[in-house]
Amino acid sequence: MSINDDGLNSTIVGSFPLQNMQENMARTILDQASLGIDYICYGQLESMISQFLTPLSLEISPLVEEKGIYLLSDDFKIPNTPIAVHYGEYLTKLANEHEDLFRDIKGLKACLTGPFTLASEIILRGDLAKGLKALVFKEPRAIMVDWIIDKLADIMKQVGKAYSDMGINLISMDEPILSLLVGKRILFHSEEFIIRILNKAISGIEELSSIHVCGQISPKLRDLLLQTEVNILDHEFQTSPKNLEIFQKQHFNTENKYLAYGAVRTKFQKIEGASVSEYVEPIPTIKRNIEKVADIYGKENLFIKPDCGFLSLRDSFEEEFAYQIAIKKLQNMVSAIKIVR
Repeated sequence: MSINDDGLNSTIVGSFPLQNMQENMARTILDQASLGIDYICYGQLESMISQFLTPLSLEISPLVEEKGIYLLSDDFKIPNTPIAVHYGEYLTKLANEHEDLFRDIKGLKACLTGPFTLASEIILRGDLAKGLKALVFKEPRAIMVDWIIDKLADIMKQVGKAYSDMGINLISMDEPILSLLVGKRILFHSEEFIIRILNKAISGIEELSSIHVCGQISPKLRDLLLQTEVNILDHEFQTSPKNLEIFQKQHFNTENKYLAYGAVRTKFQKIEGASVSEYVEPIPTIKRNIEKVADIYGKENLFIKPDCGFLSLRDSFEEEFAYQIAIKKLQNMVSAIKIVR
């Protein structure tokens, strides 16, 4: 799908610092619409891992969840129906119920968790763990086994297709583990395998696909991601400013390749006694950030969003205070985009 406009489309990575309740999810969705976010996502109010592995553990008996830890003991069949699609269903339902509020948005967004990141959180036991030496992690994990990752990619493909069938326009896959997996060298797998798996996981998506990788992006990871069929490369730039040096405008001259630029911080230290506004970048600062990247990459090649999700703010701040920080950052971000446009 091509984006036939001047670029600088706004969206979010996904998560908000609210408890996982339906009324809170509705709040995040409607607030985004009111702020003028172009591609509105349901608020991820739980871990990107539990969002998919917990329902998967209810479908396949060899996968067991024990106190938030996922253990796999044997081979398994891919479920016949997609798992964990209820958030997307709720997003589309709410959009249909509030047609006036959603009239001017450009699309809806949903989130997947990538097969490599899911596999990195699955501990192997029994025969599956035999002969595997623990590397990087303290114990053998599914990320070390090709066929498990391949099946997880098929499961995410099902979810992506289900989201597309609902009419969701932009589907983003979170793969934070890739910044660890792909540095100067690649751990566990070949470059060809990683590209094939990422392409498989997004192959059910009909319109725009995106991949979000946190942290510093290596040149090898950049080149790998550019070889995939993913439309939008989504990264942190405020907390990882060296990422500005990694990409060049020529990387996005290919049709249907875009860069999602993190324009506001989502990781910062708590300041005792500080007000909400003291954590929020002023509009002129965000405007300068956007103008800088627009000069480098071209407005037409850019999406604008926060660095990462806001869920972690819940660990440092009282919930409502944390949410107001997130909303005020988005408000200023949207205002800055309008000025630059």
